[in-house]
Amino acid sequence: MARNKKEVPVFLLNGFLESGKTSLIKEIVENNDNYHNNSTVIICCEEGEVEYEEEWCEKYQIHVEYVESLEDFTVEFFDALDKKYTPDRFVIEYNAFFDWNSQEFPERMVIYQQITLIDASKFQVMFNNMKQIFQTMVRDSSLVIFNRIQDQSKNLGQFRRLIRAMTQQAQIAFEQPDGRLSATLDEDLPYDLSKDEIAFEEDIYPTWYVEVFDNWEKYLNKTFKFKTFVRDVSKDTFVVGRQVMTCCANDIQFLGYEVINESNVKVQTGDVIYLECVVKHEFSKLAGEEVVMLHAKAITKLPKEEEKVLNMN
Repeated sequence: MARNKKEVPVFLLNGFLESGKTSLIKEIVENNDNYHNNSTVIICCEEGEVEYEEEWCEKYQIHVEYVESLEDFTVEFFDALDKKYTPDRFVIEYNAFFDWNSQEFPERMVIYQQITLIDASKFQVMFNNMKQIFQTMVRDSSLVIFNRIQDQSKNLGQFRRLIRAMTQQAQIAFEQPDGRLSATLDEDLPYDLSKDEIAFEEDIYPTWYVEVFDNWEKYLNKTFKFKTFVRDVSKDTFVVGRQVMTCCANDIQFLGYEVINESNVKVQTGDVIYLECVVKHEFSKLAGEEVVMLHAKAITKLPKEEEKVLNMN
């Protein structure tokens, strides 16, 4: 009879074929003591060039099962594996084309972490043609790793912004040639960050939003000037931002920041304004935690207009 009480952790690695999933799993197993001297079931949804050798599996008590279709992923399937191996964890090497929303697990199986691997050398072409699949892959990931970045160093900033627009919860890292993971990028931005006061055109807003979200320390106390739209006015603050197409026409999100108004201009929901603000990082009652906050130093009201949807690209 399968276990029905003990919680079994599930670790999910997502990515396209030959993105490096198997290699990363082997590296994690070999370098993590938690995987030694206990049992792990690895479920492979597709076979690439790198394999799980029999000797390696015996050394680390790994049991490998192969699944060819999403229909095989049933509660009964996991119960059978649990009964057969009584593993301490499941690691799933997932197929990017499977519909994750239809996946079912037994209640005791709990997803502890989801990692998405992206081959930087192929990203731009694949993203242009399969944006919705990338959206599904990264949506619930806690970590997104770009590998094979040697020839794409000039594009990594844009790659990160495209993924950040799809998920604000995931860490985004880049695998260096020596195997280290780094979240820091030296890149050309569409504005000069060395200046203390920066004005930018509205089409730059998505880039600026993601950069401030990810690297707020670099932006602290700098002044920015840009056109924006007012949302959600409250007694003490209001929210500004823009509608941004992050993936496709069916996926438009509002990307905005909360503003503390230190000017003498009162705003209303729907106002179009030219905002001069300073970036801070402090506690927000609205968010219930420390977040990026903008302090409005000057506000100029502009004529009302229909809001244009901006493009993350």
